Amino acid sequence: MSTADLTDESQDSAVPPDEPFLIDNHLVEKIKAQALIDAGYAREHDGGLYSDEAQLKAAILAAMTERHVVRGRRDLARGAVTKFELYAEMLPQAPGVRQLPRTIEESAAQDQLKKKLWGWLNVGITGFAQVRVAELGYVLCEAPVARTKLIEETGKREPSTETGRFLTRNRDLILDYYTGPAARHFLAAARRLEAQLGLVIARRPELEAAVASQVGVVVRQAVSSISHADSADGELGTV
Repeated sequence: MSTADLTDESQDSAVPPDEPFLIDNHLVEKIKAQALIDAGYAREHDGGLYSDEAQLKAAILAAMTERHVVRGRRDLARGAVTKFELYAEMLPQAPGVRQLPRTIEESAAQDQLKKKLWGWLNVGITGFAQVRVAELGYVLCEAPVARTKLIEETGKREPSTETGRFLTRNRDLILDYYTGPAARHFLAAARRLEAQLGLVIARRPELEAAVASQVGVVVRQAVSSISHADSADGELGTV
């Protein structure tokens, strides 16, 4: 049964999570290496053929710049790539792509490979792909995208929403899916801090002045560290 269009949820290990088992980690590593070799990411050494992650990394960068650049909102769902789609695109012969994993080792290999590839597309400022697309002017973003999920028990397809990652130079997409979420995380952290301060002051009122002084220094440092923020007239806009 082909599973190339299944979502991440339906591609997780078929082995019940609470079922005790012993996994052959050496076999898992062999399965992972073979998946790379089968996809052509390999090098010869002393007469043997070995998997080469450097080639896979380069191929992922090429795939993102060639097939996953989003120029506008209309292209978002089509241009973004999900965790499983990236795995299937880069390692088409790997476990779980064309058929469900047959063993616990294949399930583990699939999970580990998906995690590794998705990690190379981390949208953080030090992420592998994020750093390497800088000279092209792209920003690596992530957004919820519509997909179809196959329900194994019924064979029916249902709409679902998954995280997709993509490259873009589009102003609105960068504001909505990169700087916007970062600003909201900053605001959420500030609100958690305020709640913690309220807890302390409610229980130890005599610490109010000391806490205010301590946090005041931190707040000033935080604001001054965001050199790209527009704080005209001393007021920040809403997020």
